[in-house]
Amino acid sequence: MKMTLVQKISSVFAFRTLPTTVLASLIYLAIFISLLVTDGLPAVPKNRKGLDLDQAYLDLHKIAQRPHPYNSHANDAVRSYILKRVHDIAAGHRHIHVVDDMVSNGSWSSKACGVYFEGTNILVKIDGTEKEYTEHGGVLFSAHYDSVSTAPGATDDGMGVATLLQLIEFFVKNRPKRTAVFNINNGEEDSLNGAHAFLAHPWSNITDTFLNLEGAASGGRPILFRATSSAPLLSFLNTHVPHPHASVLSQDAFARGVIRSGTDYEVYSAGADIAGLDLAFYKGRSKYHTKFDAIPYTVGQTRALWAMMEAARGSGVALVNDDGPMHSKTSSSAVYFDLFGAALILFPLTSLFTFNTVLLVVGPVVLILFLVCEAAIRHNRRNGENGSAPGSHDNFWGYFWNSVISLRWLSGFWRWSKFWFAILVTAGLQVLLALSFLKLNTFIIHSSPYLVFLSFFTLAYLSLVLILQLPIPFQKASVPELQKQTILLQTYFLTWVLLLLATIAISKAGVGGVYFVTGWNVLVFLACCIGCVEGMVGAEGTTPFLVLVREFTPPTEEEQVAGEEPTENTPLIPRTRHDVHVLGQEETGAIGWWILQMFIVVPAPVILVSHIALITLSSMSQTLSDGSSAVIVYAAVASLACLTILPIAPFSFKLHRFVAYIFGVIFILVTLYFWFAFPFSQEEPLKAYFLQNVSLSPAQTGAGQVLQAVTTLTGASDYIMKLISYLPSASGQDISCNSSQARLSLLSCSWKTDLIPLPGGNHTSDIWLQTNVTRLGTSSARISVQGQNTRSCRIYSDTNPIIRYNIHEGSVGMQPRYEIPEGGIKELRLWSRTWDRNFTVDVEWIDNSPDMGGRVACEWNEYESGSIGVGTGGQIPALEEMLMFLPKWAVVTKMTDGLVEVSSEFLL
Repeated sequence: MKMTLVQKISSVFAFRTLPTTVLASLIYLAIFISLLVTDGLPAVPKNRKGLDLDQAYLDLHKIAQRPHPYNSHANDAVRSYILKRVHDIAAGHRHIHVVDDMVSNGSWSSKACGVYFEGTNILVKIDGTEKEYTEHGGVLFSAHYDSVSTAPGATDDGMGVATLLQLIEFFVKNRPKRTAVFNINNGEEDSLNGAHAFLAHPWSNITDTFLNLEGAASGGRPILFRATSSAPLLSFLNTHVPHPHASVLSQDAFARGVIRSGTDYEVYSAGADIAGLDLAFYKGRSKYHTKFDAIPYTVGQTRALWAMMEAARGSGVALVNDDGPMHSKTSSSAVYFDLFGAALILFPLTSLFTFNTVLLVVGPVVLILFLVCEAAIRHNRRNGENGSAPGSHDNFWGYFWNSVISLRWLSGFWRWSKFWFAILVTAGLQVLLALSFLKLNTFIIHSSPYLVFLSFFTLAYLSLVLILQLPIPFQKASVPELQKQTILLQTYFLTWVLLLLATIAISKAGVGGVYFVTGWNVLVFLACCIGCVEGMVGAEGTTPFLVLVREFTPPTEEEQVAGEEPTENTPLIPRTRHDVHVLGQEETGAIGWWILQMFIVVPAPVILVSHIALITLSSMSQTLSDGSSAVIVYAAVASLACLTILPIAPFSFKLHRFVAYIFGVIFILVTLYFWFAFPFSQEEPLKAYFLQNVSLSPAQTGAGQVLQAVTTLTGASDYIMKLISYLPSASGQDISCNSSQARLSLLSCSWKTDLIPLPGGNHTSDIWLQTNVTRLGTSSARISVQGQNTRSCRIYSDTNPIIRYNIHEGSVGMQPRYEIPEGGIKELRLWSRTWDRNFTVDVEWIDNSPDMGGRVACEWNEYESGSIGVGTGGQIPALEEMLMFLPKWAVVTKMTDGLVEVSSEFLL
């Protein structure tokens, strides 16, 4: 029998297994491939519009030659290079001013510690063409030139500084409307000290907006991960930044404490109360603060540098030439995210809250009205088939009850409940899978985040789809459109509940990363409405644009047309109230409606969730070695995997079983392998945190003698003892391990060692520090400390908290908004811009104890190889041992501001 045109069309576009599977597969493949392609670094264009990438790359080599923390001689060399570059750029231009800031000092309280800091920032001011912005309304550009003691700092923050040098040169040649101030600061790695010092300089009063450049990983695309408000975010629209990359989700993570790193953004926004943006690298966290944060190991190298330069120039040019909107004082918190690196989506958080509130009320009401209308049309259709008047409403509400409320049309309890059963089973299996990884191989996500996500993704598909494909008991055939509409309605209810929770999160905690729930709810609502329309217009089998072709259900006696006698014109298959078309014994379905619904329901939610998943995997997968909670990381991955699968649920019963077979094989192979695979490699190493403490004999005055040296290595509890076993100095030693106070998820193990460091400097002796502690009153004392070859010392109070302190020949008073808390502080950190400074500090304690005791200490961050001998950098043999003997799959980083801390106790 020759197929009609409708039958041919239906064989390709009908709601059948093969077309549905192909279309769903194409949608997911297109999204995932697009994400991975656009997540890479864009090519460097030939026309760089005034930026010199070659010079910036040369600057980066000069800046990131070696580790150069604030407390190092290498830091002075980097500072001299940057200062010379700035002076060379400024030469011959009257509208640029350079300040070698060697006078800005300050005291403040930070993280329960008191700080006294002497700044060495390099400041640049470029006068704007508009006089009204000379004293106010300027833009601050910030990056720090110090690194940590264990990393050359290619991305943290060498690329940021190299970018600022290019922006300075660009704005000198292309003078902006607003004044541009550049703070190339020092001491960011040590509690954001350089930014605090900038607040003591008069130029800090000129700016009302800032752009901070940072690095929290090792290359790749930089992300705009924090913003104070919607106004400065306007500068990051793709009209200004060609390849925007941003996410409010990272801002939520910082606010909730999921990410514990700090940047100068916090000082400018909270301390100076100015609006701004935080732009940083975030991929390759395992290399962060290690020897691998170096140019040869940077992901993308010149392309990564260009990505930051391009984004900073686009945003910076927009900010300094804006006439007002980007500097608005009335702007509120914003929701922002990019799509495929091509466009930035931006809207106020208050708008999202308002829209959600309307959706929560209006959505269900409108959908119920659609369902009532559909039931009414079906009722009229039924009356017409039975000979009643088409407009009759006899027993309409009884019909509505039977068809909608009582869910008779869902063919029983199982049809209604299996979606929720599938959700519960899927959630339970995801929990079990996460627990299996946590128990068997917690750190596997460190090196294989995408494959771990694939394991969760395939399991979510198998559990959700296979349950939804289970047949309905006691029913030989079913109408696929009704199954689809059933799951759509249930999905809508699920998204409504999620929308309610998201709205509460916005209201109570200002969380903006729940925006995807809003989009998902709206789209499922539209698909449900279309499903109702499908039921309304499908009465006669055709519409002007669509053909209704449903699965054949054997008619019951009640469904056959009463009194119809067979004639030569009677169809071989009796008509039913479904008005079906049958293509032999083949599976059929509705043409057109399901395609429209799939394009509405699936792509957009999957795109939004997949973007979040990609950022989450790149930013959080390697934070376990930093002490982040593995439970939170795996819970996030499992949740995102489920959310990526859920949009396809309404069409799942039409997906081919072959997909399940493929996913089943992938799940088994991937999961079994990664339960037992070793999680680290030279490319993705495990970080271990080093600190050496040297104790001197107690002395109220004098130098003190070395009593003992203790090496401490902090890291993942499952691997820390294995790492220590590689170290000769630990062999045969009594090793003491305790939970780390600074990183609670890690284990700190200590042992005594004969590897005694040497301070270096101009002296040849091993005298580390000179101390003098004198009691001034019942609750006060004067403490003097001078360290050899250092400019960083500390005072620890072991008895009473410190409530006041005063630095002789230093700043007076505390920085506004950073006063000492009411309960006092237990630690005072002292930083000098000069070497071998004698700090004299008057300290006052809370007066509730007759005795006052504590420690005086100084720190060392710089070392030279033992073969070179004692020089300006000194020697740290314990650190050299680790660099030499740790396995290739591990890398050492610093635990605190100093690599070595030498201390002497006192008691008054």
